[in-house]
Amino acid sequence: MELWQFSLFFVALLLGYVVLHMRVARFEPYLHELQRLASLDARLQAIGAAMPAIDKQRLDRIESLLQRLHEDLEDLRETTQHVEEAVVQIPSAPPAREPLTGAAAAEATAGERLLAMVETRLLQLGCHNLRILTDLRGTPLDGDVEVQVECERAHMPQKGRVLLRNGAIRDVALQSAAPMFP
Repeated sequence: MELWQFSLFFVALLLGYVVLHMRVARFEPYLHELQRLASLDARLQAIGAAMPAIDKQRLDRIESLLQRLHEDLEDLRETTQHVEEAVVQIPSAPPAREPLTGAAAAEATAGERLLAMVETRLLQLGCHNLRILTDLRGTPLDGDVEVQVECERAHMPQKGRVLLRNGAIRDVALQSAAPMFP
């Protein structure tokens, strides 16, 4: 081999080395990025391995809180039942007289029947503490009768009249006995 051939070969070899070095130098930042990605991948693997333990802790806490809530609800249910047993039921209206039938109806006077009808009607309207002011003893069933009454409705005193015609209630007119504010 001659000197010029050797020089040419050496220059080509040197030129190949320079080109290869330049390409590796340009590719080196990408290699560093890949190295960082490899460390990120390792970190993600560690987080993925820790997640079931974190989820397990959260689920255990939620389960314990739900159990405590269930126990509190059972205690509340028992307490409510004790309170229901302790509360005395107060009737909202006195029991109405049952309508008279048969022999008892024949024995009842017309005034008692009218009194029973007036009381029943006022109780149906939601009135309490009834006071019948008109004396109905000896009142006949036929004809017009005006019965003066006092009662309470919705915790307010009421005064008024009940009109009866031929043994049937025709009209009930009640007004509040409390003075009105301007």
